[in-house]
Amino acid sequence: MPRPLSPAERANRITFFLKGDLKNLQTAYLRIGGKLAQIRDEKLYAALKHASLDEYAQKHLGLRRAALYRYLQIYDWARRKHRDWFAKHPKGFIPELTDAYGLKWIEDQLDDEHVGPETRKELETLRRKALDGTLTQRELDAFRRRGEKRRDSVTAVAASFRAARRRLAALPDVSPALLAEIDAFLAHLQSASGAVARAARLGNAHGMRLTAIVRKSLRRVDLPHSDSIR
Repeated sequence: MPRPLSPAERANRITFFLKGDLKNLQTAYLRIGGKLAQIRDEKLYAALKHASLDEYAQKHLGLRRAALYRYLQIYDWARRKHRDWFAKHPKGFIPELTDAYGLKWIEDQLDDEHVGPETRKELETLRRKALDGTLTQRELDAFRRRGEKRRDSVTAVAASFRAARRRLAALPDVSPALLAEIDAFLAHLQSASGAVARAARLGNAHGMRLTAIVRKSLRRVDLPHSDSIR
């Protein structure tokens, strides 16, 4: 008769199976997404007399549209970016669904060529932490809030330039080339929304020159204080 396991041995055995159960739980959303993608890609919902994937998911799975497409979005992204997660015995940390959605958001920002170097550096740090399981929701939320403030700052600058552009366009002797240059700068600001470093580079490159030109032109008219370039 085998001897009874000690409490430490029992704890280690249970922990071993717990790790497997947690790994299965972590990867369950990938398996769900894969099966949903199969139904979607092969249009198998039509075989069950449904006009759409949404209708099929609601009727047979009780999945509403938002949940359905979250599974599919994460699955499609993971197939592109993290194929190692689909290995038979995946190694390393695999985030749960909510954390995976946060990682997807980070990587989507990194794919934006307009993200400046300092913001990119922050995002890379967040990405590494998300991949090793140490990123907290508080950290991600704090970064997003800073991003909103950065976008607000860029928006304020753009609003000032648009106001100046409208005033300049009303003057009879303003060069169309100047207006075109301001339009180009505004387009840069629009594409750089949320990327402070890029906005700063643009300012150093030609934004300061533009500001000086606009200030000089505005001296010829009496503008309300709220419309002036600060």
